[in-house]
Order: sequence, then structure tokens, then C-alpha cells
Amino acid sequence: MVDKAALEAQLVDRARDLGPVLVERARQAELDRRVSKETDRDFREAGFYRALQPARYGGMELDYGAQTAFARELGRSCASSAWVGGILACHGWVAGMFPDQAQGEIWGDDADVAVATSFLPVGVSAERNGDDLHISGRWRFSSGVDHCGWAVLMVPVPAEGGNGPPDPVFAMVDLAHCKVEDAWNSAGLTASGSNDIVVESAVIPPYRMMRVRDLRGEATPGSDTHGSYLYRLPLFAVFPFNIIGPALGAARGALDAVIADLTSRQSVTGADLSRVATVHQRIGKATALLDAADAVMAQLRGEIVSKGQAGEAFEMVERGRYRLNLGHVAQNCCDAVDELLPLTGGRGLETSHPMQRAWRDVHAVSQHIGLVWDLQTGLYGNILLGHGSPDPKL
Repeated sequence: MVDKAALEAQLVDRARDLGPVLVERARQAELDRRVSKETDRDFREAGFYRALQPARYGGMELDYGAQTAFARELGRSCASSAWVGGILACHGWVAGMFPDQAQGEIWGDDADVAVATSFLPVGVSAERNGDDLHISGRWRFSSGVDHCGWAVLMVPVPAEGGNGPPDPVFAMVDLAHCKVEDAWNSAGLTASGSNDIVVESAVIPPYRMMRVRDLRGEATPGSDTHGSYLYRLPLFAVFPFNIIGPALGAARGALDAVIADLTSRQSVTGADLSRVATVHQRIGKATALLDAADAVMAQLRGEIVSKGQAGEAFEMVERGRYRLNLGHVAQNCCDAVDELLPLTGGRGLETSHPMQRAWRDVHAVSQHIGLVWDLQTGLYGNILLGHGSPDPKL
């Protein structure tokens, strides 16, 4: 029997071992606006992308949250690299929900093929032709796409007869038949290579499609094939686990770096900053914020895995609470780096400074729609007070 906890611990150890080389590559990765081929190779050799991939197709099929654990460790050194490692692992989970025929096309000949996604269509055309779907247009913010062979695109399909809102569908496309456009220019997560996917004309057969509203905790083609709870989890309720790890790691890495810096230097006036009371306050507050965030993450993960393994239903209020608390974890990370940035002085304003990079990256992570605090509080408030979820995908 596979020891999933031991395999997860190995991934975390490998992430820790890669720390020094990721630190060395971080500045160049920002200049290139993507992680290097060498980093992609290291991640494949470590097995990061296969963490949640079905075992039937060479994956590890670990418990949900394994991707968060190793991304957190990677994030201590480079949040952009952690984002790519964690998010491509997550995409193996999403692809694992598709029908077996689609999974066979992706991984049948090569278990190391990575999958991209884009949930942001722009100027997209989608038409039904019998059972097939014809699509064209542009999809934005596809992180790590330069290192992927396939992509899952969210497609708004017009309602039957043109009445009612579009029905969102996940469509699997072969990137060999698409164009990846270099369009990523961002102040944070600069090296994540979140470029655009352009589709001129693609025909999507039924086995490469899934209705997004069928991914709310019900059985999926993938869960029927593999039998794992992973592939029947409510996708959008737990999705923020895939993106919060880099923020947790970057904030913790910033805290460690600031402490090391303060204990090894003096200010330009000759003062020992490690003895200043306000410095103690900032270090203490940042530590408490991040310790609280880690505790919440552990509690939520344990609940999700336990309920998933037991085959229990996820009530709507629970789904909203996951999103609420993960949004709050992101806020804790932002508050922590906000406390720490002033301790770096003028050096911390240089874009090449590790603290500046961590500050930008943590705030960038918090801007993801799955973590934006105002949205999560509104979502939970609506549900808790009896008005239902304003997000039909939840």
C-alpha cells in the first residue's frame, strides 16, 4: 500500500532542497517573466506536477493539500516558481476529473505531460455542432503554459435557444494546435509566465468536455474511473488551496530573511536594530499572523480530506467557509509582509531585493478571485444568512 504521507514528506523535502538554486534563479526568472527550462526540469524530476495526477496514469494521487505543502516550501525561495509548481500539480487534479479517454490522450504515452488552464475567456466564440463544441478566441492568465502540452479552458457556451445565461464548460485542448502569446507583464508573480492561449478554431469532442456545474461535489467521470475522493471534491470550493501555498511560503521566507538580516547588521547610525522595541513588535505580529494562518490551513485541510475519504457531502455553508477562511489566510500573509517591509529600509524598495519580491508576490496572490477578501466575505454572508450562493459554480 502506498504511504501517501511519506510521499508528501518527500516532495516537501525536495522543495526544501531546491531552495538555494531557486534563490539563485529568482532574479533572472523575473527578467524572463517565466520560470526557466531548468526549473521546469527540476520540478518534473521532483514529481511535483504528478502529486494529484491519477495513479492509473503515473501520478502519485496524494491527498488533497499535498500541492499546498510543497508549494509553501518552494515559496520561501521564489513565489513565482512555487506558483507554477503548485498550480500545474492542481491541473493534474482537474484533468483527473475528465473522462478516461481524455486522460489517455494526455498521459497515455507520457506521464510527465503537464496541463495548463485558463478560466478567463476574452472574445470567445463557442458553437454546438451536434455533440461537438467549436471554439475560438483568447484565454488569459495561463500560468506555466510554456511548459505544458494540454490545457483546460473555461468556455461560456450559449444556452439552448439563446435564453438564459451561458453554461460554462471545461474544454480540453491540445496546445500543439494553439498559439501561446507572450502577454504576461505583472508587478507580482512576475516569473509565473501566465501567458495567453489563442485558439483559432478547435473542435472539442464530448469526452474532452465537462460542465463546470457538474464539478460541485458530485461524482465525475474521473471519480468513477479512479475511485478516489480527489476527483469528486467541489472544485471551486476548495480551489484556493492550489494558490495560497506560495503566499504562505513567501511571507514565511521574508520573516526568516528579515530576522537573519537584523541579527547580522547595524543601521547606518550604528544602532543595533535587533534591540529596538518597535522592531520586536513587528516581528512578533508577523510571526503570530503566519502561525495562525498555518493553523487554519491545517484544520481546513484535515476536514476536507476526512469528509472526502468518508464520502460525506459538503454543505453549502461549509463551502463558503472554506473560501472565507482561505481569503483570511491570504489577508494574514499580506498583513505579515506589510509589517516586515519597513524593517528593510530603502534597500527593500529595490525590485531585486528578496523582501520587495516577497511583498509584491504575496499581494499578487491575494488578488486572485478565489482569495479576494471582499468577495469571500460577501459569498459567505449570503450563504450564512439564507440567500444562497451568488456563485453558481460553488
